[in-house]
Amino acid sequence: MKKYLLSACILLVAACSKNNGNDPGKPQQADGVSQKTETANGITYKVFTANGQSQYKGVLVVGSGNDENNPTPGSLEGGAETDLCQTAAKNGYVAAIVQYRKTAGNADWNNSAAQIAQDYDKCIVALAGKYGVDKSKSAVAGFSYASFMLLTDITVNNTLSYSKGVLAACGGADTWKAQHFKIPVFSINCAGNNEGDFNGKALYDQIPANSPVKARSGGVTDNSCNTHCGGTWTQAMMGQLKTWLE
Repeated sequence: MKKYLLSACILLVAACSKNNGNDPGKPQQADGVSQKTETANGITYKVFTANGQSQYKGVLVVGSGNDENNPTPGSLEGGAETDLCQTAAKNGYVAAIVQYRKTAGNADWNNSAAQIAQDYDKCIVALAGKYGVDKSKSAVAGFSYASFMLLTDITVNNTLSYSKGVLAACGGADTWKAQHFKIPVFSINCAGNNEGDFNGKALYDQIPANSPVKARSGGVTDNSCNTHCGGTWTQAMMGQLKTWLE
């Protein structure tokens, strides 16, 4: 990942943040969806569920961008993450933004990826148990730093092998990773190659035709934007989520 991503990753968190001063332990209502911050399995997350829903199509866990040179715990307030979770909840899923723990970032990339994947796993297990959904009916999503981390983890580890796929927004990976993805990937990025390596349609094209994940993967390069994480991709990501979980 190129160094110029630093400012972009920071901007993603800053631009998408919407700190509304809510009491973390008190459910909030917005457009028919309840939001509540919980802690389980040692992981804090903000969970979104549609009002009155008692049965769910699956679980979606989303992670935020960060500064890869000096990461902080994952943000729970990102606008893009919130919009995706709100929309997923309206469509019958239980969704959450995970506050993954502080990682080493560039100082220890692979172990950082493994740690974040473990935090996603703990969040999925907690949600699956509480809301009565088998964890195999799950998918994960990441924006920027979390996207890079997930694309790395599903290459070198098996932490999320039960998940139906990774929705990877504004992240990238090299050819070797694309050849060794263990679960399907949907990569979506702006034009301009802001992430380095391969991303969007180009990353999908790097997945070998004979790979077991190719048929259930996808890639979109959004020509309407040419900045890091500059697109509006909730509907495209939701479409892929439905393909995997419905």
